[in-house]
Amino acid sequence: MRGRQVWHGVSDRAMRGPDHFWATMNYIHHNPVKHGYVRKWTEWPFSSVEDYLEEMGRENVELMWKTHPIFDYGKGWDDEDM
Repeated sequence: MRGRQVWHGVSDRAMRGPDHFWATMNYIHHNPVKHGYVRKWTEWPFSSVEDYLEEMGRENVELMWKTHPIFDYGKGWDDEDM
């Protein structure tokens, strides 16, 4: 988006554990879907999801989605009014 400050108000944070890591993976892969750019993770051309699916297997990726939900992870980070 024109004029958007990509790193505005960002804070760096280390992974706090496996749950945080897997929720972050889900957030990253789901973000284009959340914003309506695509309907499925695999439709986003800039995604690492194909490698993720190949390495983990679809069944494990689905399990990670169910057991490490994103809930409101990232809420307010990239809302449209920024």
